[in-house]
Amino acid sequence: MSQDIIELPSIYHEVYDRLRQRIASGNILPGEKISIRSIADTFGVSTMPVREALRKLQAEGFVTFHRRSVIVNRLSAEEVKQIFQIRLRLELLAAEWALDKVTGRDLQDLNAILQAMEQDISVKEWRKQNRLFHIRFYECAQSPHLIELITNVWDKVEPYMTIYTSTVEDFAEAHKQHAEILKTIQDRNLPQLLQTITYHLEYTSHIVSQALTGKPEFWGDRDH
Repeated sequence: MSQDIIELPSIYHEVYDRLRQRIASGNILPGEKISIRSIADTFGVSTMPVREALRKLQAEGFVTFHRRSVIVNRLSAEEVKQIFQIRLRLELLAAEWALDKVTGRDLQDLNAILQAMEQDISVKEWRKQNRLFHIRFYECAQSPHLIELITNVWDKVEPYMTIYTSTVEDFAEAHKQHAEILKTIQDRNLPQLLQTITYHLEYTSHIVSQALTGKPEFWGDRDH
């Protein structure tokens, strides 16, 4: 791990933010052992703020302290399914609140994100834009508390999106689903929007769960 020295006064918060981002993005993988000393050396800080940051991450369910090590939590296939269901409930609420408040500028931003995702970009950049597309729409709900909850759930499942992006042959189906979401937003069609988002998240959950279990599962067509 290359040096990335922190020079800000709020060392603990910065260490926490960086560690959480690295875990959520999959740069530190589920099941991986974290060396407190190594992290401290990388950030150029003492071990105390690293330990405090990891304790907070443990309280949030990201890591577990063992007798002589700290391990990034690895979710089972069933736990991943549950988190996707939590994410679905929250995002349906956000979509319902957001739809009436969407402006022309919001639609332009969402369309620009989709166009960026259709370019020849890296998988890492695609995942970044994918998250941005969803969050940008939900921000229209104008509820910071709801966005915070959605972000927390995204961070739990985001490491497993690596499985999704490495399993699908291309992002053609994802592009199709995102385009359908945007169209239903433009049409202000709430019932169709909720159905489209539900299919989108259940499809993604299915791909990830199947990869985690190694067992093929039936995936039926949409019931439109």
